[in-house]
Amino acid sequence: MWTVTPRERILAVFRGEKIDKVVWQPRIDHWYDVNKALGTLPERYEGKGLLEIYDDLGASPRTYRFFNDTIRCIQGGEVEVRKRDDENSISTTYVTPKGKLREVRRKTVHGASTYHTEYFIKGVEDLEILAYVLREQQFEFDRQLYSELVRKFGERAEPIVNLPWVPFQRLVIEYMGLEKTILALWKHPGEVEGFIRVMEGNDDERLRVVKESPIRIVNFADNIHHDLCSPPLFQRYILPYYRRRTSELHAAEKFCTSHWDGHIRLLLPFVRETGLDALECVTPKPMGDITLEELHEALQGMILVDGIPANHFLPWVSDQELRAFTLQLLDMFTPRLIAGISDQLSPNGDIEKVRLVGEIINEYTPPRTKTLQHFYSPLGAFTAT
Repeated sequence: MWTVTPRERILAVFRGEKIDKVVWQPRIDHWYDVNKALGTLPERYEGKGLLEIYDDLGASPRTYRFFNDTIRCIQGGEVEVRKRDDENSISTTYVTPKGKLREVRRKTVHGASTYHTEYFIKGVEDLEILAYVLREQQFEFDRQLYSELVRKFGERAEPIVNLPWVPFQRLVIEYMGLEKTILALWKHPGEVEGFIRVMEGNDDERLRVVKESPIRIVNFADNIHHDLCSPPLFQRYILPYYRRRTSELHAAEKFCTSHWDGHIRLLLPFVRETGLDALECVTPKPMGDITLEELHEALQGMILVDGIPANHFLPWVSDQELRAFTLQLLDMFTPRLIAGISDQLSPNGDIEKVRLVGEIINEYTPPRTKTLQHFYSPLGAFTAT
């Protein structure tokens, strides 16, 4: 029996069932935010909301931008959070009995994104302060917001929630930066690894709430790039974490994806060991460092979410080139595919190319000769249906 809505199709892909159509789920959030701020949205989209644009394009939205807020973090009673948000930057300060910590993020692209100019952890002595903050945090599921969002999205897409970066990636991206993380691991391995265990304990509490929630797809927002986590670091700090968490989430009947959006050639040999159901946002050449053929060989039946490099949607790339790449992706990965843009449509991307890919996908019929019993799943072998 064929499924008929994007939400049903997404779940069918994760369950290893047949699909009648591939889901087209491009992330156009950044394109929308920047062009709305500049007043440069196409005339047909002036005054339109993001979901209205998705509907016009015949596309499905990636929902974690919205559903992330259903997992609420509650700070401990003796932790004060001070925020300052001005035209140029956002600063956050934790005031605790152990001391103060501050981070500063610089706004870019008309306020649509930020980057760190100051991290919370300046030295190893700050680990104790942030550990106090994390130990005091609690989490709860906002069921009312979840219900409101489910009604809002309807059958456009399945709810997804992001988890924070895995602890090692969180040190590099969120708390310390790459250089200080590597130096701290070299000079103070005991203190850093002790703090990693505190982060894991904090994750235990967050995941307890996620596992009890009705959300069925959980995404690790990891921004994996082998220049940030080399194979030895990945094997020591990230791979065991994936194995543990994916096992827990599968036991709670959740599906697991992870956001690998950098150069990943050196890490692909480990992907089947992670327990993940899918990789999200992998950027093939020319943006990344792998071909579709190399990615297909490495995944061996794992699900690919996205797959079309964002530069293919720039105005100077021909429709013929985009069509050829899209058909290659469809032929190679269907039915273990939720097609999208790796990573996002850029602000100067051509929204009509997004429509074109949707039309190509809508006209594409998944080959019925592929049987599903050969496809990989951490939950067990699929049976052809």
